[in-house]
Amino acid sequence: MAVWNKRRAFLGAVAALSLGIGLGRWFYRPRQLDDPWAKQTATTVRRLLPYLQIDEDGLARFAQDLLARDQHALLRRASAGDAQAETWLGQQFLLSSDFFWHGADEAKTVGYRTYYDPYELPCANPFAHWE
Repeated sequence: MAVWNKRRAFLGAVAALSLGIGLGRWFYRPRQLDDPWAKQTATTVRRLLPYLQIDEDGLARFAQDLLARDQHALLRRASAGDAQAETWLGQQFLLSSDFFWHGADEAKTVGYRTYYDPYELPCANPFAHWE
C-alpha cells in the first residue's frame, strides 16, 4: 500500500510539472513577426517616413520592443487613424534609431539602436553633445 501511494504522488507530481511547463510555454511563447501589431507598426512608420531608407530588421525589432512595453492602446489608436498617436510612433522610432546620431542624414540607411526611454537611459539622448 505504501508503494502505491508513492507511485500516485510521483505521477501527480509529473502531471503537475507537465501542466506547469505547458502553460508557461503557452503564456511566454515568442512573438511572431506576422503579429498584426508588428505589421501595423511597420506600415505606420514607413508611411510617416517615406523619405528615409529604413532597415527592415531594425523596424521589426522596434515593433517587438514596442509590444514588449505593452503599447497596445497606442497602437490601437494609431490603427484607428489618430494622428497624435501616429506622430508619437514616428518620433519614437526616430529617437530609437541612429538617425540623429548620424546628423539626421537622410541619405544613410536608418538602423534601430534600442528603444528610447529617457527615464531608463537618460544619457542616450542623441541631441546631447558632451564637450
